[in-house]
Order: sequence, then structure tokens, then C-alpha cells
Amino acid sequence: MRRSRRPGDDAQAVLETALVIPILLFLICNFIAVMVQVTVQEQLNAATALAAQSRFQAPDNAIDPPGMECCGTGHGALVTAGLPTGCRYAAASFYGTMTTYTGLLHWQLATLCTSGGGSGNAGNPPAQPVAYAGSPSSADVSCDIGSITAGGGVVPGYTDRALNPPSGLDVVECSASASLDFANTPLAWGVFWTPTLHARAEALPPPFRQ
Repeated sequence: MRRSRRPGDDAQAVLETALVIPILLFLICNFIAVMVQVTVQEQLNAATALAAQSRFQAPDNAIDPPGMECCGTGHGALVTAGLPTGCRYAAASFYGTMTTYTGLLHWQLATLCTSGGGSGNAGNPPAQPVAYAGSPSSADVSCDIGSITAGGGVVPGYTDRALNPPSGLDVVECSASASLDFANTPLAWGVFWTPTLHARAEALPPPFRQ
């Protein structure tokens, strides 16, 4: 026997479909957005850690010669002349690693090369880093790096009071921040949040490297 349809069944099915499909699309868009955020955060963490570690691939007291630059960005190449060579190595490693999803990122611009920063504790407030003279201020990553001046003076690097490293041990600290914007992607239909991503890494020289 054929089952007869009641009047209005088709209309009810259309209405239910119209209600369910937008909800499913909304959930799918946000699920994809979360996966993208996790992926970008992992890449940002890796890029920042490699930037800090790569400083130790450069000669300790080397200074970039006039005309030296690196890492072409949306704000132009970063001029590193007169800065510790470790700053250029760190920047090159960061930009070389941070290569995907960059079109979704709005960077919080920072000074590329600083010195003298430090962590704090209950009885000792954090030391504020000081920019090297001539350091680019439109970089996507900032690294606190110590050096030796041409006259033999010591420029202090980052001091980590929690690790309490031996006196004179050169600790390098790099950090980067960016907001992840889905506005120019198909996900904008269902993603209404713009997360801010931040990464920070410290590195110690061999044999203390972490």
C-alpha cells in the first residue's frame, strides 16, 4: 500500500533543511578556522624558536657591513648594516620559516634588534630592552641579542632570572605577534573572531642550548 503524504510535508522538509544547512556551514567554517589557527600558531612557535637559535650560527662579535640587508617583507627589506650579524641570521630564519598563511596575518610591527631586556620576579621588575641604533622598527620579529662593540665594550643581552644562567652567558630572546584575519577568505561567512597569536622563545649558546 502506498503511504499518502500529508499536506505540508514538503514545506516542512524544506524549512528544516533551510534551518539545518546554515548551522552546519557555520560549524564547519569555525572548525576549519580553529585548525588554521592551530597550524599557524605552531609555525609561529617554530619560526620564533629557530630565530633565537640561529643567532648562534653567526660569529659572536660580527657586525654587518654597510649596505647589508635581508628579508624582504611587505614593508621593504630590513637594513641590518651596523647591527650584530646574529640579528640578520635570526630575521632570515624567521622569515624563511614563516612562509604559509602569511596573507591572513596582520603583524604587530616591532624593532628587529634590541639588547638589555630581562625577565623579572617579585623583587626585581623586568629590564626594558633598548633598540640598537639604526635597527629597523618595521620587523615582524624582535630579538634581544647581546654583542661586543668595536671598542671592546659589552652590550648586554637578555637576562633570564628564572633560569639564573651563569654570569655573562648570552641568552637570546625572540618574540613575534600577529592577528589572524579571515575577512578576505570564504570562512568570513561564519567566522566572526580575529584571534591574536603570540610566540616567544629563548635560546642559550652551546653547550647550554635549550
